[in-house]
Amino acid sequence: MSEFVIRPYISRWIGGMYVGVTIFMLALFFGLCGYFYLSPPELTVRIAVLVPLFLASMFVVWITASFYETKYTIELGVLRARSPFMRMEVRLKDVVKAERVMVPVHFRVGASLYCGWFYVPNVGWVRSIITNLRDAVMITAKDERRYLITPSEPEKFIRKLMG
Repeated sequence: MSEFVIRPYISRWIGGMYVGVTIFMLALFFGLCGYFYLSPPELTVRIAVLVPLFLASMFVVWITASFYETKYTIELGVLRARSPFMRMEVRLKDVVKAERVMVPVHFRVGASLYCGWFYVPNVGWVRSIITNLRDAVMITAKDERRYLITPSEPEKFIRKLMG
């Protein structure tokens, strides 16, 4: 069986927010570097400000890059998807149901807006890797675990997943 890879549709609003926050964090870091170069405070102040800001900036860059690299892969009878805070591996033979749904109202747990454990009322906890809020595929496994993903061609993806 050959590998089947599908990338999600990326929301301009969500992607733009990630890019905007990334640009803001980097501008803040480099702006403070320039300010500290022109009027240097004590070394401990520079370290206390710049090191955490640098680490936070790199974290945001990593999240943004991961968001744009999201993909869903079906290979050797397993659906795989990875993101910074969620890893999905679902054997196709364990999939009971896959249906196209609107992205439901949910409560996020984690540092990312697009991946992690989401609590969906009337459904329960769902492992999610979503890049838009238009439509999604809800996958239910034999063990009652649910997964929410947003492939760009949901119907084609469901056919491949269930076929």
